[in-house]
Amino acid sequence: VYHYLTEARYNGARVVLISPDVSPSHSHVDMHVPVNWGSDPALALSMCQVIIEEGLVDEDFVRTQTDLSLLVRTDTERFLRASDLTEDGNDEQFFHLVDGAVTEADRGDLLAGRGAVLQGTAEVTLTDGSTVEVRPLFVRLRDHLDAYRPESVATTVGVPADTLRKLARMAGSGRTMINIGGSASKTYHADLFQRSILLVLALTGNWGRLGTGTGWWNVTHGDCLLLGAAKLAAG
Repeated sequence: VYHYLTEARYNGARVVLISPDVSPSHSHVDMHVPVNWGSDPALALSMCQVIIEEGLVDEDFVRTQTDLSLLVRTDTERFLRASDLTEDGNDEQFFHLVDGAVTEADRGDLLAGRGAVLQGTAEVTLTDGSTVEVRPLFVRLRDHLDAYRPESVATTVGVPADTLRKLARMAGSGRTMINIGGSASKTYHADLFQRSILLVLALTGNWGRLGTGTGWWNVTHGDCLLLGAAKLAAG
């Protein structure tokens, strides 16, 4: 596996190792970020906060390939469903906000969501006659990430705020691949641990193209980011 990283560097990629220790891997990367043990979720969420705040989001990708454009009720913080609006409504029918109107999400074509907005609010009437405000999940995520500003988590992560911002800008400005150490799959709440890391790729549209995406391996204790690859080795 490792030879792919070396070949990627020859082709213009920058390799960043995020790990708590100085391992043999660190001498073969462009940048080593020593984090406090188990603080990877806070690091990833702080990157996400910067990506949103600085307008580095791939909005077209987010609208069509994630659930962040779907509407969420502000009272329960759950997705708005057709069953909330009518007695015989489909529990699997979700909604977008398009041109200020609550519109059914197309269940057969993800690209139909291109007209959905990621900001804004609307009001809907529920089956019991009451009204509730709804907003895209992206807005809820943005508000949640305010608690993970780099300056707020720098001590927890053990990484200066400027470095966290630099990582976010690198991920948001070029093709990015994240390889996650196998130990990340064995930690408590490993699913949330990895979701926070994958959110970085989702916000920046780093899926489905050469030099993007994620992988797991067992030869390092931390995460390794491949950033800004012009060409990656095939395979």
